[in-house]
Amino acid sequence: MTDKATFRKGYVTADFLSHNYRISGEVDITVNPLADILNDALKSYVRVENVYISPIQNPADIKGHYRHGQLRKDNIALAVLYREEDGLPKRQSYGSYIGQVIHDVFLTVPGFEVRGLLAISATLDLEGVLVLSAERFIPISEAVATVSLAPDIKFQGGMILVNREYIGIFCISGKRI
Repeated sequence: MTDKATFRKGYVTADFLSHNYRISGEVDITVNPLADILNDALKSYVRVENVYISPIQNPADIKGHYRHGQLRKDNIALAVLYREEDGLPKRQSYGSYIGQVIHDVFLTVPGFEVRGLLAISATLDLEGVLVLSAERFIPISEAVATVSLAPDIKFQGGMILVNREYIGIFCISGKRI
Protein backbone atom coordinates (compact mmCIF):
# COMPACT_ATOMS: atom_id res chain seq x y z
CA MET A 1 0.00 0.00 0.00
CA THR A 2 1.28 3.44 -0.78
CA ASP A 3 1.96 5.97 1.96
CA LYS A 4 -0.61 8.40 0.65
CA ALA A 5 -3.82 8.65 -1.27
CA THR A 6 -3.77 9.71 -4.91
CA PHE A 7 -3.12 13.33 -5.77
CA ARG A 8 -5.64 13.27 -8.61
CA LYS A 9 -8.83 15.07 -7.66
CA GLY A 10 -11.85 12.78 -7.91
CA TYR A 11 -9.80 9.56 -7.75
CA VAL A 12 -8.91 7.15 -4.97
CA THR A 13 -5.91 4.83 -4.88
CA ALA A 14 -6.54 1.23 -3.85
CA ASP A 15 -4.80 -2.12 -3.70
CA PHE A 16 -7.14 -4.82 -5.00
CA LEU A 17 -6.10 -8.23 -3.72
CA SER A 18 -7.10 -11.45 -5.43
CA HIS A 19 -5.90 -14.92 -4.46
CA ASN A 20 -2.71 -14.53 -6.48
CA TYR A 21 -2.25 -10.87 -7.42
CA ARG A 22 -2.07 -7.37 -6.04
CA ILE A 23 -3.58 -4.88 -8.49
CA SER A 24 -2.82 -1.29 -7.49
CA GLY A 25 -4.46 1.61 -9.21
CA GLU A 26 -6.75 4.60 -9.17
CA VAL A 27 -10.54 4.59 -9.46
CA ASP A 28 -12.68 7.55 -10.52
CA ILE A 29 -14.99 8.41 -7.62
CA THR A 30 -16.42 11.69 -8.94
CA VAL A 31 -19.90 10.13 -9.23
CA ASN A 32 -19.86 7.38 -6.58
CA PRO A 33 -17.53 6.32 -3.75
CA LEU A 34 -15.55 3.12 -4.27
CA ALA A 35 -17.78 1.12 -1.88
CA ASP A 36 -20.83 1.99 -3.99
CA ILE A 37 -18.99 1.14 -7.22
CA LEU A 38 -17.96 -2.27 -5.86
CA ASN A 39 -21.45 -2.95 -4.46
CA ASP A 40 -23.24 -2.03 -7.69
CA ALA A 41 -24.82 -5.34 -8.73
CA LEU A 42 -25.53 -4.05 -12.25
CA LYS A 43 -21.85 -3.88 -13.21
CA SER A 44 -19.37 -6.75 -13.14
CA TYR A 45 -16.20 -4.69 -13.67
CA VAL A 46 -14.55 -1.65 -12.14
CA ARG A 47 -12.39 0.61 -14.29
CA VAL A 48 -8.90 1.12 -12.85
CA GLU A 49 -6.31 3.60 -14.10
CA ASN A 50 -2.54 3.76 -13.63
CA VAL A 51 -2.54 0.02 -12.91
CA TYR A 52 0.37 -1.90 -11.38
CA ILE A 53 0.23 -5.70 -11.12
CA SER A 54 2.37 -7.84 -8.83
CA PRO A 55 2.15 -11.32 -7.30
CA ILE A 56 0.83 -11.56 -3.74
CA GLN A 57 3.87 -13.55 -2.59
CA ASN A 58 6.20 -10.78 -3.83
CA PRO A 59 4.24 -7.51 -4.00
CA ALA A 60 7.34 -5.43 -4.78
CA ASP A 61 7.92 -7.37 -8.03
CA ILE A 62 5.96 -5.32 -10.57
CA LYS A 63 4.87 -7.60 -13.43
CA GLY A 64 3.27 -4.82 -15.43
CA HIS A 65 2.14 -1.21 -15.54
CA TYR A 66 -0.84 -0.21 -17.64
CA ARG A 67 -2.68 3.04 -18.25
CA HIS A 68 -6.16 1.51 -17.97
CA GLY A 69 -7.69 -1.78 -16.92
CA GLN A 70 -11.03 -3.39 -16.15
CA LEU A 71 -11.03 -5.46 -12.97
CA ARG A 72 -13.70 -8.12 -12.54
CA LYS A 73 -15.33 -7.44 -9.17
CA ASP A 74 -16.03 -11.04 -8.28
CA ASN A 75 -12.27 -11.74 -8.45
CA ILE A 76 -11.53 -9.12 -5.79
CA ALA A 77 -11.13 -10.64 -2.32
CA LEU A 78 -10.07 -7.38 -0.63
CA ALA A 79 -9.80 -3.70 -1.54
CA VAL A 80 -7.27 -1.89 0.67
CA LEU A 81 -7.67 1.88 1.03
CA TYR A 82 -5.35 4.35 2.71
CA ARG A 83 -8.08 6.36 4.46
CA GLU A 84 -11.17 5.06 6.24
CA GLU A 85 -13.44 7.67 4.65
CA ASP A 86 -12.44 6.45 1.17
CA GLY A 87 -14.18 3.13 1.88
CA LEU A 88 -17.53 4.43 3.10
CA PRO A 89 -20.64 4.31 0.91
CA LYS A 90 -22.40 7.53 -0.05
CA ARG A 91 -25.20 6.91 2.48
CA GLN A 92 -22.68 6.71 5.33
CA SER A 93 -20.20 9.52 5.80
CA TYR A 94 -17.12 9.55 8.01
CA GLY A 95 -18.15 9.76 11.66
CA SER A 96 -21.78 8.67 11.09
CA TYR A 97 -21.74 5.69 13.42
CA ILE A 98 -24.62 6.82 15.66
CA GLY A 99 -26.38 3.79 17.13
CA GLN A 100 -23.51 1.50 16.20
CA VAL A 101 -20.90 -0.25 18.30
CA ILE A 102 -17.33 -0.86 17.19
CA HIS A 103 -16.08 -4.46 17.48
CA ASP A 104 -12.70 -6.07 16.97
CA VAL A 105 -13.01 -8.61 14.16
CA PHE A 106 -10.94 -11.41 12.68
CA LEU A 107 -11.85 -13.03 9.38
CA THR A 108 -10.34 -15.14 6.68
CA VAL A 109 -10.62 -15.11 2.91
CA PRO A 110 -8.59 -17.49 0.75
CA GLY A 111 -4.93 -16.58 1.18
CA PHE A 112 -5.47 -13.85 3.81
CA GLU A 113 -6.25 -13.21 7.45
CA VAL A 114 -7.85 -9.84 8.20
CA ARG A 115 -8.02 -8.01 11.53
CA GLY A 116 -9.71 -4.70 12.14
CA LEU A 117 -12.83 -2.95 13.39
CA LEU A 118 -16.44 -3.35 12.33
CA ALA A 119 -19.15 -0.79 13.08
CA ILE A 120 -22.39 -2.71 13.58
CA SER A 121 -25.70 -2.15 15.33
CA ALA A 122 -25.72 -2.59 19.08
CA THR A 123 -27.88 -5.72 18.65
CA LEU A 124 -24.92 -7.44 16.94
CA ASP A 125 -26.77 -8.85 13.95
CA LEU A 126 -23.85 -10.67 12.32
CA GLU A 127 -26.20 -12.74 10.15
CA GLY A 128 -27.59 -9.48 8.80
CA VAL A 129 -24.09 -8.39 7.79
CA LEU A 130 -23.03 -11.69 6.25
CA VAL A 131 -26.26 -13.05 4.78
CA LEU A 132 -29.03 -10.50 4.52
CA SER A 133 -27.13 -7.38 3.51
CA ALA A 134 -27.35 -6.36 -0.13
CA GLU A 135 -23.75 -5.13 -0.04
CA ARG A 136 -21.13 -7.48 -1.44
CA PHE A 137 -18.19 -5.69 0.24
CA ILE A 138 -18.05 -5.31 4.04
CA PRO A 139 -16.07 -2.31 5.36
CA ILE A 140 -13.46 -3.14 8.01
CA SER A 141 -11.66 -0.08 9.38
CA GLU A 142 -8.14 0.20 10.81
CA ALA A 143 -7.52 -3.10 9.05
CA VAL A 144 -4.53 -5.31 8.35
CA ALA A 145 -4.58 -8.18 5.84
CA THR A 146 -1.82 -10.73 6.35
CA VAL A 147 -0.87 -13.20 3.62
CA SER A 148 -1.54 -16.60 5.22
CA LEU A 149 1.45 -18.41 3.71
CA ALA A 150 3.82 -15.45 4.13
CA PRO A 151 2.93 -13.73 7.44
CA ASP A 152 5.63 -11.12 6.98
CA ILE A 153 3.63 -9.69 4.01
CA LYS A 154 0.92 -7.37 5.24
CA PHE A 155 -1.42 -4.90 3.56
CA GLN A 156 -2.85 -2.27 5.82
CA GLY A 157 -5.10 0.71 5.49
CA GLY A 158 -7.68 2.91 7.08
CA MET A 159 -10.29 0.68 5.46
CA ILE A 160 -10.36 -2.72 3.82
CA LEU A 161 -13.45 -3.68 1.85
CA VAL A 162 -13.91 -7.45 2.15
CA ASN A 163 -15.81 -9.45 -0.47
CA ARG A 164 -18.26 -11.38 1.71
CA GLU A 165 -18.50 -14.18 -0.89
CA TYR A 166 -14.93 -15.17 0.00
CA ILE A 167 -15.24 -15.07 3.79
CA GLY A 168 -14.36 -18.42 5.36
CA ILE A 169 -14.82 -17.43 8.99
CA PHE A 170 -15.88 -14.13 10.56
CA CYS A 171 -15.23 -13.70 14.28
CA ILE A 172 -16.13 -10.85 16.60
CA SER A 173 -14.36 -10.55 19.92
CA GLY A 174 -16.38 -9.98 23.07
CA LYS A 175 -14.43 -6.80 23.64
CA ARG A 176 -16.28 -3.68 22.55
CA ILE A 177 -14.27 -0.59 21.85
